[in-house]
Amino acid sequence: MNRSSSQSGFTLIEMIVSLALFSVVVTIAVGALLVLIASNQRFQNEQTVMTNLSFALDSMTREIRTGTNYYCVSRTNTAGPTDRRIFQDGAILDSGVTGNCATGRTADTHRYQGIAFVEGGQSVTGSANTKIAYFYDANEQRLFRRVSGQAAQSIVSSGIVITDAEFYVTSSELLDSGNTRQPMVTIYLEAKDSNDPTEKTYQIQTTVTQRTLDL
Repeated sequence: MNRSSSQSGFTLIEMIVSLALFSVVVTIAVGALLVLIASNQRFQNEQTVMTNLSFALDSMTREIRTGTNYYCVSRTNTAGPTDRRIFQDGAILDSGVTGNCATGRTADTHRYQGIAFVEGGQSVTGSANTKIAYFYDANEQRLFRRVSGQAAQSIVSSGIVITDAEFYVTSSELLDSGNTRQPMVTIYLEAKDSNDPTEKTYQIQTTVTQRTLDL
């Protein structure tokens, strides 16, 4: 007695179609994963830049707000030693002078711009009437902090490039000179991630007034 046996399975066409569908699904999934990874990396880069900018801005405004005798100045590469005293390592800052920067850095030819002020109290340096300076170096594209008579220290990480910085200072004159307005400082920062090929820039700005009454 003959018995016919039937065997079930996939045909070659079915296998080809299945592999094609599987390839399409995997390609879409991998593409979406790569997009998510790239987006996450961009977000982390943005967060790093903004965190650095916020830290630098908070550090400056905290000390500037409680300081007195604001002196703001912009200088070119060729300015003399006296004019560049707040930017020079080891230079002693005159605690008695004041100066405004109502129009910011004023010119792209100015390598330096910054603000010096008398520290409020002795909480940072440990001595009274110490003058502190914050300034921007356009050649190095970095922000610096310097205590009178000492060397300047960068206040941003090496992976951050400060493409522009402006200090706007008004009403820095003391009351006995006829000024009746409280000193005000506006700081504008623009930066980018040095490892970002798109060179996207990020901006941050704040305005502070002198906390101590200008008497």
